[in-house]
Amino acid sequence: MTLIIPLPFQSKTIPIEPLNQNAFSQFGTVISNPSPSLTPHPHLQELPPQAVLANQGSALKYLDITHMRNFYNESTTPGKAVMNMFVCAPRSLLSTPDSNGSMAGHFKVEILERHPFTTQTFIPLGLSSKDSQQCQYLVIVAPSLKPSEQDESLPVPTPTTANLENERYPGRGLPDLNGIKAFLADGSQAVTYGAGTWHAPMVVIGEKPIDFVVVQFANGVGIEDCQEVEWKEKNDDGGLLVAIPQTKAKL
Repeated sequence: MTLIIPLPFQSKTIPIEPLNQNAFSQFGTVISNPSPSLTPHPHLQELPPQAVLANQGSALKYLDITHMRNFYNESTTPGKAVMNMFVCAPRSLLSTPDSNGSMAGHFKVEILERHPFTTQTFIPLGLSSKDSQQCQYLVIVAPSLKPSEQDESLPVPTPTTANLENERYPGRGLPDLNGIKAFLADGSQAVTYGAGTWHAPMVVIGEKPIDFVVVQFANGVGIEDCQEVEWKEKNDDGGLLVAIPQTKAKL
């Protein structure tokens, strides 16, 4: 089921931000190696926070790097852990008049979705931060508005404080398009969308596809597994756009 909502403006361009945990914390978790220059060995004197030695000292194990949530206990149909693969081709960008060559184009956002009963983690395969010249991906998210008559048909759980473990659950409410944000991620980063977080379907930009392993819970009930909203702009020149810099340009 896809709801059609009005666009609260004729045109809006979203600036892009580099993906990091501080900026993204309202929406979920960024997963990356916090100490990429550190090589594990059995005699390390100082370990990074949340790390322990493992595998006879040949590995560093970082504990509890993301928070998986399963709220299907509030549904009449229980959920189960699922692992899927998404092979995501680069998206087409709208051409942008650019005198200094700093912009690659614009991506038009036309749909957002959420998974109200589960977190969803995207893990890129076979890439590193050095591949950013060839492929990156966008993480586009929005906070939720207050509940309204428009969204009362969309089922959501009401997790307890104990189940949330100090996390914030968005609850009911359509996406706040005035508060939408866009982050640029590279192949060394995975991302977990918090349960109930409005986000765009995966957007790969660059020269080649990215393979993602996607981990979440699901129960096979469409309206509980995924809820979507779309909007239509008044003219082709407007809409909700993300400004994409050239990969060589620093954010």
